[in-house]
Amino acid sequence: MTQEIHEPGSNDAHAAYATADRQDSVGMRALAGLFLLEHEFRRVPDQPQLARLIVNRLNRFAPYDCAVFWTCSRAGRIYNVTISGVEPGKDARQILTWGTQVARWLARSGLGNAQIQPDMIDAQKKLTDWPSNIAKSGLYVPLTGHDARLRGGILLLRAAPWAQPVRVMMDQLGEAAAYTVRALELGVHGRKSRRVSWVGLACAAALLAVLVGSFFIPMPVNVDVPARLAMAPPTDAPPGPAQIDLLVPPAGAMALSPGTRLRIRHLNVDYELEVEHVTNWLVGIFDDRKVRARLVSSPDGLAPPAFDRLTIENAHTPLAFYMMRGPVRSMRDYLGLPTGR
Repeated sequence: MTQEIHEPGSNDAHAAYATADRQDSVGMRALAGLFLLEHEFRRVPDQPQLARLIVNRLNRFAPYDCAVFWTCSRAGRIYNVTISGVEPGKDARQILTWGTQVARWLARSGLGNAQIQPDMIDAQKKLTDWPSNIAKSGLYVPLTGHDARLRGGILLLRAAPWAQPVRVMMDQLGEAAAYTVRALELGVHGRKSRRVSWVGLACAAALLAVLVGSFFIPMPVNVDVPARLAMAPPTDAPPGPAQIDLLVPPAGAMALSPGTRLRIRHLNVDYELEVEHVTNWLVGIFDDRKVRARLVSSPDGLAPPAFDRLTIENAHTPLAFYMMRGPVRSMRDYLGLPTGR
């Protein structure tokens, strides 16, 4: 029969081991609660449910008097303000307004994982109506991922300070919550996951139909545009042959095509020409469009020796090309290319 041997001081050792075991048990339960809570994140259908889950379940391993959760946009707009023990409704409007003010302050503060002190709150003029039954000290945990973008925050309020292990666990929780918020925004999981947005598809189809249809809507064009001869003649040049080459800036040449009629007035004499060939409009975005035209009518049967403008008459161009005149002119201005007005 084995006899238990009691050595001096063994009772103190057993008591110390028992205390350590109890502390380890509390820590393990808190860690297990954290893992289970993060696992539940993947099952939430939307951000309000995520907020309610966090403020209701955090108390199992991080005791607090009040918890405030919110999400925010890149521009700093606050959404989904949720306070523990508060149900949305008309009666909760005042306390939710207070929570929104707190969230807006912390979102703009740029703080990381930090303990909030009463003097920090007293320094904020918009937080003077702080509820008397809520402590002015607590732990603020921002929701940030590896991209360092703020997607919300958690504020746990209580009078007692926060131990370092709890702050580390809350950091992990904040990062997991940030990824969940991002996943819900992208529709990776939740109510919108793997579902087709018929409204979005309908809008995209309508936009595509309008874009394609604009190429089949002719726009009548009768406009005066800048133009010049491809080869600049001398000042005293005589009238040219019946076929000439022109250069027209692209903003004014969108309507040009073979058969287009052109009218030129030089020295009070009207000349009428017809386009025989014109370079592709894509080439003309970065350079003047080259046009070859033949003389249709003139008093002397010869083309004008010089000119700086011409009139495009009775031409048609697709609505899409007609609307592109302004953007093409702006692009050439940006690139420093001559546009002609």
